[in-house]
Amino acid sequence: MAGPKNPKGENAMKKRLERCAGCGGKLVSKVIKYDQHWGDQIVVFEDVPAKVCASCNEVWLSSKVVQAMDKILVKQRKPSKKMMVPVWSLSNLKAA
Repeated sequence: MAGPKNPKGENAMKKRLERCAGCGGKLVSKVIKYDQHWGDQIVVFEDVPAKVCASCNEVWLSSKVVQAMDKILVKQRKPSKKMMVPVWSLSNLKAA
């Protein structure tokens, strides 16, 4: 059985969710283009609802959004479009 609701606790949790866990900056709701590696491919998702930190630009995705992206990739749905991605090698660069 759940305890009584604590409005102050809920407000504190909501405020915490509006701040970047990395730097403490304010999270702003945006629709973004999001890319990630999937095996040896780079995949791009457009029109992704996200929270973006106004200070450090860290991107925060909801579990619902991540699950939707995973479902698309696992089911190998046909992409809306394809793009070419240039690749450069820095293999001849000495490590610092």
